[in-house]
Formats: sequence, structure tokens, C-alpha cells
Amino acid sequence: MGKKMQKLMEQCFQGELTMPKVTLWLVGAVCMLAGIVYGLCIAPLTHGITIGSNNGNCNDCTWSNEEDKED
Repeated sequence: MGKKMQKLMEQCFQGELTMPKVTLWLVGAVCMLAGIVYGLCIAPLTHGITIGSNNGNCNDCTWSNEEDKED
């Protein structure tokens, strides 16, 4: 596999390159999947989801289980 890739790289930089349609589609599919993976890695969704406006308007908001402990 390594020798095939090395041969393909040498052919790419020597001038014109003819390749079968299967290879062209494979390269396109790999590039598309790599873009999807890259996009998912840098997406804000991977850093957590916040529901709300976070505008600072909070009337003594406490997000703990203190109320549950009193019951």
C-alpha cells in the first residue's frame, strides 16, 4: 500500500496524471469524510450546549440540590 501511494505521489508531481474514475471518486469521498470529521471536531456542539440567553438577568439563581435535601 505504501509503495502504491508513493508511486501515485510521484506521478502527481511529474506532470499530467490520468487516473481511473474509481480512484477519483475515492479521493473525493475521503476528502468529504475528512471535512465532516474536521467540522464535527471544531463545532460548538462538542464544547457543550447552553440553553438560555445568558444575559445576566438572574434572581438569586442557585442550581444545586439544596432544595432537595430539605425535603
